[in-house]
Amino acid sequence: MTSNQAQRVNALLTDAMHHPRRPITTGHVMRLYGQLGIAPKRATARGDLKALARCGVLTEHGPCNQRHYVLHAFYH
Repeated sequence: MTSNQAQRVNALLTDAMHHPRRPITTGHVMRLYGQLGIAPKRATARGDLKALARCGVLTEHGPCNQRHYVLHAFYH
């Protein structure tokens, strides 16, 4: 994992743990990264979400065009 990736994932997980029941969308991640001065592409935000879902930290919900994620119950 690169330092940029680690910074993004850390920010995303910190935010998710502060709001464990809030759905996390790609748009939400893009705004979060923007507030932190990180300006990745939409594909980067999606990739970060998918990677955390593959690790079991987030769970996917909804169809592909309305996908959102939530923090796995273990991490609440």
